Amino acid sequence: MKVSLKETRLGLRNSTTRLPFRYGKACLTRCPQAVLRAVIETDGQSQAGYSGDCLPPSWFDKSPHKDFAQQIDDMLSVIAMAEHTYRETFAAPTPFFPAWHAAQQRVHEAAAQRGFTPLLASFGSSLVERAILDAMCRAARMSFAAAARANLFGIDAAAVFPELATCAPHDWLPAEPRRWIFVRHTVGLGDPITAADIAADERLTDGFPQALEEYVQQCGLRYFKIKVSSQLEHDLARLINIAEVVERHRGENYRVTLDGNEQYASADDFDALIAAIQAEPRLATFWQNTLVIEQPLERRIALDAKHTRGIGELSRTKPVIIDESDGRLDSYQTAIGLGYRGVSSKNCKGAVKSLLNAGLTWLHNGRGQRAEFVMTGEDLC
Repeated sequence: MKVSLKETRLGLRNSTTRLPFRYGKACLTRCPQAVLRAVIETDGQSQAGYSGDCLPPSWFDKSPHKDFAQQIDDMLSVIAMAEHTYRETFAAPTPFFPAWHAAQQRVHEAAAQRGFTPLLASFGSSLVERAILDAMCRAARMSFAAAARANLFGIDAAAVFPELATCAPHDWLPAEPRRWIFVRHTVGLGDPITAADIAADERLTDGFPQALEEYVQQCGLRYFKIKVSSQLEHDLARLINIAEVVERHRGENYRVTLDGNEQYASADDFDALIAAIQAEPRLATFWQNTLVIEQPLERRIALDAKHTRGIGELSRTKPVIIDESDGRLDSYQTAIGLGYRGVSSKNCKGAVKSLLNAGLTWLHNGRGQRAEFVMTGEDLC
């Protein structure tokens, strides 16, 4: 399918969270939601497509000198940059994948000149990319799942990962979309664990759970994504508390992923947390049930061989995956070479990139015969 991009339009609407959400050094209570409309033309017909995401504080760019207002300006700037680049690249009817690949590279180059992080550049590109993909699916009257398997988007995996030469998405995607998945409940750094942790003036009266224990009791939760903060004693006490609450209601029947959110400036600091968890009898089941460890190291060192010698060793016990370090098309490939065993998939980093990373995971799992490498599914916020 050849497409040309005729117009794009960005809209913003404000949103607030029901509960404050603290991750890393940020606490989210409100943020804009961005919605992008793109109009393509294919086979002489016009079709609109849509994409959307929140504009969160201190995730794409964690520079300490940038306040949230400046970060929003940067996010809007890179979106505008991507809109302009994609309109130029798709000015005439063209196959999607090579034009997308060229536009993605141009956005990253322009973003780097402005001092924007690769993760932010990917976000701007992905918002336009996803709206085009949505329009293509609507024009072809196909779901995204069907379009990906039929390779409506013309993905040439070898152009990004040569080791996937002769392979296409239908080789690594399941024959049919999954009919069920496990959804993890995120436990933010400021979330109350029991009802007693909620101050009287902070108790909500909307009838929904608020403390983690209430969620476990009322919603039957078994999968959890738990933030850690690089404060060893505080983290250890909090993990013990979480484990006791969950095991009180679920016994051993639960699973956990640990999310470092780049809170660790050295591998030694993170190793100290893992050693403390393994040495604590009250966390024996918790550690046994830990599936994945996500992005413990700051992105400035996370893909530096001098700082990641222990990643491969730990990954043989529990897969360590990248998230915020997944800013470029080849980031996951680099991470695998350093001993990481997985990556998080987020639409804000690019839908095509997620499909390509899924192929790389499949390949390193012996073309789907093993499960040593892991790809998690995430939303942005």
